[in-house]
Amino acid sequence: MKTRLIAAAAMLAALASPAAAVGVAGDPVLYWNEILITSLTPNPVFAGRHAAMVNIAIHDAVNAATGRQNYGYLGSLERDGGDTRAAASAAAHAVLSALYPANAAVYNAALANSLALVPDGAAKTKGIATGAALGAQVLALRLNDGWNAVVPYSPSGLPGRWAPTPPANLPGAVPQWGSVDPFLLNAGDQFRLGAPPAIDSAEYAAAYNEIKDIGAAGSLTRTGDQSYAANYWVAASGPGPWLRAAIDASEAAGNATIDNAALFARMNVAIVDATIGIFDAKYTFDYWRPVTGIRNGDLDGNAATDKDAGWTPYVITPPHPSYLSGHSGVAGAAGAVLADAFGDETSLCIGWASLNRCWDSYTAAADDAAISRLWGGIHWRFDNEAGLTLGRSVADWTLDQYAFGAVPEPGSWAAMIAGFGIVGAVMRRRRAGQRAALA
Repeated sequence: MKTRLIAAAAMLAALASPAAAVGVAGDPVLYWNEILITSLTPNPVFAGRHAAMVNIAIHDAVNAATGRQNYGYLGSLERDGGDTRAAASAAAHAVLSALYPANAAVYNAALANSLALVPDGAAKTKGIATGAALGAQVLALRLNDGWNAVVPYSPSGLPGRWAPTPPANLPGAVPQWGSVDPFLLNAGDQFRLGAPPAIDSAEYAAAYNEIKDIGAAGSLTRTGDQSYAANYWVAASGPGPWLRAAIDASEAAGNATIDNAALFARMNVAIVDATIGIFDAKYTFDYWRPVTGIRNGDLDGNAATDKDAGWTPYVITPPHPSYLSGHSGVAGAAGAVLADAFGDETSLCIGWASLNRCWDSYTAAADDAAISRLWGGIHWRFDNEAGLTLGRSVADWTLDQYAFGAVPEPGSWAAMIAGFGIVGAVMRRRRAGQRAALA
């Protein structure tokens, strides 16, 4: 996919001070993603699914309104979907209101303010109806995608396998997530990597001794910047920081609404599909966390690892298996999509939770997110490397699909369908039946 570079002057202006939130009079895709950021659940796994749903609805609504494509994620689109702002706003409102009903008053006010900018008439009425209908279709399509399925999981207690981690010793989180219906992937294991190192191997010993040193709560080798990065990325979890980066870059570039809609849909679908792949690997390989491995270093059969029964990581370990790193997968996916859109030579800063961090490229930002988990003492180096690889593979796949880009003219449909990723992905399993019910 052709990469478009942002003008250097625009980027320098954007980086001179923290970006202001896009207001209601701005681009509707960016405005509703500003609202999405403030709404997202603290659970980064669920938040990724929600962000993808909102942006799919916005994307198809904007496409229906502009008439650029006659095919979107949901299938065939009406060419005259009414006013673009009305359609995008009604779509976002429909999905957000269903996902976060406690915020209904906020969304109702945002919708009213958005629609007040659209002249009354047939285009406004049609846009509202288009957006509401497409939002409802997204909700119906994802209703039974497995996100809340009950999947039994019990730790085995074996060396090398995951066990609850201190201080809370919580049970394994979202073991069902690797089996959630992907948004564009064919299956959660489509890009599954090979197994992590055996705990009696030299590779494992090297990773063990590295994180035991630099990732410890009282490490004398971790730098101040590395400690800051570890804390920053604990706060900057899930899709939110990447939404912030995408809004800032899109606003600086002055992208058209249709291009913003495609970018945000691609990025958020890549994030959620990467997360599904991450959890497929986590509960397939069931690998122990550093705190468990180091406190049980006498059980790994490895002469090069010395047990430290009181070892504690710098940040709190999340309650799910180690291999592979979720932060790394999400960052790899989001960073790759943003680099494709804006060029990887783009400097950026992301302010999040009263913290701020800057990089000279999207790749550097993703790499920083990944290595921060080593510095925080919660992921082996190989977890982070594998996470980046998986996330970037998912991003490449997403960018190659037709769901959020131009499609061939009718005369080319036969050739297109032969390699149409969306036919084998979006229309699969339960979604096929749901789609038929909506027709």
